[in-house]
Amino acid sequence: MVVAVVGGLYLGYRRFAARPPLVEVTDVRTEDVARVLAVTGRIKPRLSTIVKPLVSGTILTLTRAEGAAVRRGDTLATLDAQTSRAAIEQASAQLRARRADVEQQTRDHERTRRLVDAGAVAPREAEVSKSTLDAARESVRQLEALVRESQSRLRDFTLVSPIDGYVLARPIDPGQNVSSASVVYELATAAGAGIEVEIDEQFLSELRVGLEATVAPLTGARREYAARIASIGRRVSETSGAVPVQLEFVGEAPRLPAGLSVDVNLIIARHNAATTVSREAVAGLGADPYVILVRNDTLVRQPLRVIDWPSPRIVVLSGIQVSDRVVMTPRLVRAGMAVRTKPATNAF
Repeated sequence: MVVAVVGGLYLGYRRFAARPPLVEVTDVRTEDVARVLAVTGRIKPRLSTIVKPLVSGTILTLTRAEGAAVRRGDTLATLDAQTSRAAIEQASAQLRARRADVEQQTRDHERTRRLVDAGAVAPREAEVSKSTLDAARESVRQLEALVRESQSRLRDFTLVSPIDGYVLARPIDPGQNVSSASVVYELATAAGAGIEVEIDEQFLSELRVGLEATVAPLTGARREYAARIASIGRRVSETSGAVPVQLEFVGEAPRLPAGLSVDVNLIIARHNAATTVSREAVAGLGADPYVILVRNDTLVRQPLRVIDWPSPRIVVLSGIQVSDRVVMTPRLVRAGMAVRTKPATNAF
């Protein structure tokens, strides 16, 4: 009985061991495919500018905070102009005094000229009087020019917005001393914002101006906006190997904060009724791609022509058809093996 039991177990084991191995297979599909390149970009204003003072001084007032809206010509800041105003008042006082001198010298010259006409004094006296009057008048003209220039420069102590937009940054606080090199405000236009992304150089040949894209902020409401490529940079970064690409919104640009991170999906191409297979089932990508097919319970190696793109499913140009059964683990089996099959449980 022992021998019979052992013999039965042995024969059962032999039959079990002789069974073909079990492999997972996935299907081949026909579907509409959009090849999408997903990158992260940032909102970039159409126009940005910095506001610097033309003179040195102490900031007295700042009228806008970060994020505040501004209109062209709005007062943004004032600097302490007390010294300049004092100089203008002093020059104005000198001008008034010099004008009074001119009036007096004009009367003196008229009297001297009448005396010369009457023969009471020598003509030389009238010439000296006229020269003195001309010098006084020239001094008045110089003081008038100085006052006008000082009053004009007084406007430099008030900073105004050169554009319609909003405040991106305000690195200065009231009471700080600034010079002509100090950035008091950074402004940006509120309308017409775009998107800036960097694309790896390996995808450069796929890009073209006008290529469609969708844009969605990483935070807040996940609303998508339509966009397209507006320009492609001509220089590849030596450090990152990326090319700067500018996108523009289709239609009116949304009012998104400058610098906001956004998901950008560039639609490189659309393939209608394309043949696709799970990426896991394709071996040799980048060289000689192939799949392992199950035909009559035997494995067959089948070369492919594919579009290799970073996506869960590969677009197959030739080599397989929808009726084929494709092994999910092509690197773990070999052609010619007899197998049993079961559907893959986690194939895309």
